Amino acid sequence: MTNTETMQLDLFNGVVLTTKQQEQVDSFIKNQEKRAIQCQEDISKTMLLLDEAGFVMGVDYACNFEVEEVTSIREFGYSYNNTNFEYEVTYISSHGCVYLITDSIKDGKIKKHNATVTRERNKLMCTYITEQYRYYKPSSLLTKLKEHRKSIIRELDRNNKQQACLDYTVAKYKKLYPKAKVRIGSDYYRGYRRGYESFPVVVVDFKSGSSVSFKLGYDYKFDDEMIHKSYDAQKETIKQKLERFNNQKAK
Repeated sequence: MTNTETMQLDLFNGVVLTTKQQEQVDSFIKNQEKRAIQCQEDISKTMLLLDEAGFVMGVDYACNFEVEEVTSIREFGYSYNNTNFEYEVTYISSHGCVYLITDSIKDGKIKKHNATVTRERNKLMCTYITEQYRYYKPSSLLTKLKEHRKSIIRELDRNNKQQACLDYTVAKYKKLYPKAKVRIGSDYYRGYRRGYESFPVVVVDFKSGSSVSFKLGYDYKFDDEMIHKSYDAQKETIKQKLERFNNQKAK
């Protein structure tokens, strides 16, 4: 194969690069290597802060950071000025992070959850276990982690008590009013700093179109529900209302 034929084949495959294109490729390779070094340094410093604060690796935190050599086809340049091109390049790739081993509730059970932790100088941030989006002293973050684990246990206990009370209340009104449709619904209230928050209610829908919803009592005690809302599909006339009042028993 002649040099001309080789050049034409290379051009067809997008292998021959201009000087500017080669600079872009070289710059990418250099930046990826620089990024990997910086990430490795940040990961090491983060883990050191965690260790010094009393976090236990494998119990309180873990790391899945990896550095590897990758060969893949990458796109360079820009489409808006027709300078984009593809080229197979070998470079250093880094990915992963340090994460705290936290708890979460899933399907009615406590499950492990990996929450990313980031560093700024000598402070750490993990927004999954803190209410504020800010960096904390490592020792303070460890306290937050312990508090979060306790709060998850309390939340699960609360959820179980709530569900038991809902099931009991639904069964109770199904027995009292077998012709009515009794179901679990929800309503909303304006929470503190978090907008609107939902809460469960037990709704009794009567065939007439009337309905009553009940809000569960304090600490989800059985038979302590309160009427939350009611709707009467049958409108009383003034005469009917007065007659009903007149027939009420005297105190």
